[in-house]
Amino acid sequence: MTLKPTFFSRLVAQTERFQVANAVPAISLKGLTKSFGAVSAVDHLDLDIASGEFFSMLGPSGSGKTTVLRMIAGFELPTSGTVELNGQNVTDLAPFDRDVNTVFQDYALFGHMSVFENVEYGLKVRKLPKAVRKAKVMEALDTVRLADLAERRPAQLSGGQRQRIALARAIVVEP
Repeated sequence: MTLKPTFFSRLVAQTERFQVANAVPAISLKGLTKSFGAVSAVDHLDLDIASGEFFSMLGPSGSGKTTVLRMIAGFELPTSGTVELNGQNVTDLAPFDRDVNTVFQDYALFGHMSVFENVEYGLKVRKLPKAVRKAKVMEALDTVRLADLAERRPAQLSGGQRQRIALARAIVVEP
């Protein structure tokens, strides 16, 4: 899929479809636009992403990829257009009111906490019982094949291991 390019923004999206007929898209962007003064970072983006679909955005630096992700997560408000998650308009909802997780490039791990505590954090905030938290954390750590490092601190891990811990922290809350 190629989006209409503007002078300041060109975004090329490539997707493989695994859609169920007539299913409500997990993510739907309608006329999504973001301008920073005279600069148009994203220009009237229309996009549906099905649940379970593998999706990637490809483009040069400054083409709007991160801006689109920030608008989906709620960290950036669009100039116009809407963001829908599972059929619900969430354009004006705060990030913590959206059922999405973001894995930042710097991983944003808490250095003073163990791997287990980092992954557990979102479940603790949601006030899940301790036994449920432990089971979910260990399942997430098993998924990323790092259960044996649960007691270590982030500084004791390689970059790839830190990335997998950040991923475990995102998936453990089942967004």
